Parts: sequence; C-alpha cells; structure tokens
Amino acid sequence: MILSVVIPQGCTTIGSDAFSGCSSMETVEIPSSVNYIGCRAFWTCSRLKSVTIPNGVTSIGDLALYGSIADQAFSFCDRLERVTIPNSVTSIGEEAFTRCGNLKSVKIPDRVTSIGLGAFEGCKRLVNLKIPDKVTSIGAFAFIGCKSLERLTIPNSVTSIGEEAFASCSSLKSVTIPNSVTSIGEDAFALCQPAVLKAYMQWRKKI
Repeated sequence: MILSVVIPQGCTTIGSDAFSGCSSMETVEIPSSVNYIGCRAFWTCSRLKSVTIPNGVTSIGDLALYGSIADQAFSFCDRLERVTIPNSVTSIGEEAFTRCGNLKSVKIPDRVTSIGLGAFEGCKRLVNLKIPDKVTSIGAFAFIGCKSLERLTIPNSVTSIGEEAFASCSSLKSVTIPNSVTSIGEDAFALCQPAVLKAYMQWRKKI
C-alpha cells in the first residue's frame, strides 16, 4: 500500500499509468526536473489531496509532448482539493482534472491560451474561477457539472465556447459574454440560472 511518494530530483518523466489506481496515496512530491507527466499518471488516486506541478511543465492535457501533462493525468482524484499550476503552462487539455469532486481552488496561469474538452468536468466544489486574458477557446464540457461555481468572468480574448461547456453549473448567478465570442456550442449554458440564460440569449441577438 503506497501512502506517500517522493520522486527524486533529476527525474524528467512520469510515465503513462505510473501511479494509476494507487487509491491509498495521499501525498506526492514532484521535483522541478519533471517536464512530462504521462497519460493517466495519477488516475483514480482518490486520496491525493494536493499537488504542485513543477515549472518545467508547459501544458496540461492532450498534448502528449515533452513539457506536457497527458490526457486524464489527474482525473478521478476524488480528494484533490488544491492544484498549483505553474506560470509556464500554456494549455490545459482534455479531461486533465475531470471528476476531481473535492477540488475547491485552482488558479489558471496567465499564459494559458486554451482550456480543453472536459478539463474540469464534474469539479462540483469549485467555487470561483478566473479565466486568464489570453485564453481564446474553452472546450466542450470544460466545466460541465461545476455545481458550486458562482462567478465567472469570460475575457475579451475568448472567441469560442464549446458545447455544454458550462452546462449544469446550477449556482452560476451571472456571466458576461464579451463581443469577441463568435461561436458558442449547443447547450453551453444549459440548466444554469435564468440570468445566465438571459445573457446567452442577448449574445445570440448580436450575431
């Protein structure tokens, strides 16, 4: 039974499925030398409470390249409460933090330009979210089911919002959709509060 993992300095790669299914692991120390975290590396590590991603990583998600965190790397980490994403990260890809049901706090770095499909799907305790000014696209299902999300600012840099991106965000009280947005997918704000749906309908009238 693995409770704690310290990855030694000098290690550059955490391979696919490296700690997948380690349901007893509570802590992991990732050294600054790591610049690639493989597909499902910490998948279903259901007791992992916090993780700090080192500065060498430049993307989180589906870009399985050197300097990235691959698909579903931290998905289904049920007890993960805090994530520190370094400023070196420029993209968050597919299902990177899907179903991290206890994730309460995440700061998306200012350099991020895209948030991928299902990136934070089902993070039902995430309350506040600031999307950085350089983000141009928000993927389908990116925040679907974030039921505690109350406030959302979409910056003027965003041009597209995918289908069901914010569906079932039932606590979301208001949203401002900037004029820069030219495309919103089907049911992007389905099952949200009336004020949010009104903002969406106002956007539709402009296009």
